[in-house]
Amino acid sequence: MYGPLNGVRVALVTLAVLAALVAAILGYWSVSLILVIGVALHAFGWLYLAQQAKPGRDTSG
Repeated sequence: MYGPLNGVRVALVTLAVLAALVAAILGYWSVSLILVIGVALHAFGWLYLAQQAKPGRDTSG
């Protein structure tokens, strides 16, 4: 369902979370906030697409 690029997606999201943590530790709050917002939007988009891909779901109308 998710294809071969899912591992790349997981790696990139993990690195974005780590970068947000490092930015917060170093005091770069705006950078940390932007990264966290990006990860959250990505997660909501992924959840939406996962819901749409459920078997037996009628997408015709």
